[in-house]
Amino acid sequence: MTQPTLVIAGVTLSTIGWLDYEQTIEPIGGSTLRRMSNGAAFKLTHWRKWRIAISAGGWVPAALNAINYDQPFEIELPMPVALRVGESLPPGWVARSAPYAEHTVIDQAGVSTRYVYIKMTVIAEPPSQRHGRSNAPAWELICEVA
Repeated sequence: MTQPTLVIAGVTLSTIGWLDYEQTIEPIGGSTLRRMSNGAAFKLTHWRKWRIAISAGGWVPAALNAINYDQPFEIELPMPVALRVGESLPPGWVARSAPYAEHTVIDQAGVSTRYVYIKMTVIAEPPSQRHGRSNAPAWELICEVA
């Protein structure tokens, strides 16, 4: 299989544009934790979406500055997510097509895990640029599923 690509709003970024790449996918939602009179907790969940943080070393790729961040756009992630066999993708997630089709791996204990490369429609602000203590540039793009 070829090296998966990072595609943001139709722009395929060169591997150079995402050196030291990190991808974080975390749930966000309209939920609250409540307590009853006896102290027992219960959770009220009204909605749930996902936040995706992409960060990489280097300068912000110039092509990312040309994206219209006032409109939703599609992002295709280069790192797979792991799912149980038979587990469906969360709402708003779509599996990428070939050559990045999902594959299943069976470990030594006989447990099967599906690895799926995903794409999703997101909304975001433009990427931020930062410099660390070593004065090496890095950039970050934080998106939320539309």
